Amino acid sequence: MPVPSELLATLQQKMEGLPPELQRAAHWVAAHPAEVGLWSMRRQALALGVAPATMLRLARALGYSSYEAFRQPFQQALAGNSGLALPGLRDRAAALQAAADDAAAPGHDVLTDYQVQAVTSVCVLNPAPAFDAAVQTLLNARQVGFLGTRSAFGIAFQMRYAYQLVRRNSVLIDGLGGAPAEQADSLTAQDALIVISQAPYPTATVQLARQAAQRGVALIALTDDPLSPLAVGARHTLRFAPPDREGVQASPARRGPGSFFHTTAGLLGLAEHLIARLTARGGADVLNRLTEVEQRLRADNIYWTAPTSRRPG
Repeated sequence: MPVPSELLATLQQKMEGLPPELQRAAHWVAAHPAEVGLWSMRRQALALGVAPATMLRLARALGYSSYEAFRQPFQQALAGNSGLALPGLRDRAAALQAAADDAAAPGHDVLTDYQVQAVTSVCVLNPAPAFDAAVQTLLNARQVGFLGTRSAFGIAFQMRYAYQLVRRNSVLIDGLGGAPAEQADSLTAQDALIVISQAPYPTATVQLARQAAQRGVALIALTDDPLSPLAVGARHTLRFAPPDREGVQASPARRGPGSFFHTTAGLLGLAEHLIARLTARGGADVLNRLTEVEQRLRADNIYWTAPTSRRPG
């Protein structure tokens, strides 16, 4: 069940102005819409690890007179879904994490669980029409930029590499020479920018994305949260659910070791899905482009092949 659209817009608008504790509560609300509609304010606060008054303060900060008024859109959304929201996925994921917390379990098993959940969530959270709408924006664009910094740079590079196999109009915002803003400045209202990041969000990524959006560039955000700073001003937001985020799905005491570094499997899953759907809907132009690319690769002997062995005569 998604967060009601009007409330999500309000959260995005006011997120950065909230105190840290209310920001944390807002992230929990965005990640647990069904629980907001079904659970009491006290039970929600207990799950988040805050005082019930924090939830009431969040509701009032968003313009609601009471927490019951704040919960009403969530309850209406649940009723509209005929009870089919959240078919046990979160409960099974929580049980999986709890099992992986066994001290005897190897850390890499927990990390694998995190990776599987992140990749699986790509299709759970993003229906096919969401991908197709983003694809249409790409097909309409004069030029497509790819932006990812720090841990997301490798994904931006790989995504752009795959994209240029099927279309010619791409540019990687890599900041070579320390001039990423100048590279991004070449994008106009006729163009699109795919921006890739997850928490913690690099300042450079957020600033460059917002500057591009202000110029009318169609922003396609691949990220981890409906309240991600990349979602502000984005025409399309495609996201995954980060199962290892502290304070959102499990308390630190209940999380397994996993890895000291967050998994980027969810971002990579979003990138590969989007390129695949673009290829599927690109028509003859895509096929003709791939024919040209394959002919060039063979002519240039790009990939190594084992020499043919000769039998002694």
